[in-house]
Amino acid sequence: MALPTWATNITVALNILTLVATTVACTFATIAAAGFRETEWGRALAPLPVVFGAMTVSTGATLHPATPADGGQLALAMWAIAIVAITVSCWRFVTLFTERRVVGR
Repeated sequence: MALPTWATNITVALNILTLVATTVACTFATIAAAGFRETEWGRALAPLPVVFGAMTVSTGATLHPATPADGGQLALAMWAIAIVAITVSCWRFVTLFTERRVVGR
């Protein structure tokens, strides 16, 4: 019976580590998006704070004692938001890298 307690403790520790990591990533993504604002790179970076913010809220929901162990509907909604924001960011990066422009003529 000691295994579920050990596994639960490891899971909570990993969730706390994930919460800290996504909070730091959200901060840096916001700084990067603000720094490149009104450029092509800024447009591609703009959805990243939304992604990390949604992941932070989702992880926080899984840690909160009033929610189910999987985070419930809040975590599901945050994952949906993150997936859409990742898709938008990826699309913008692809179009940025595959854009064909003649520069200097």
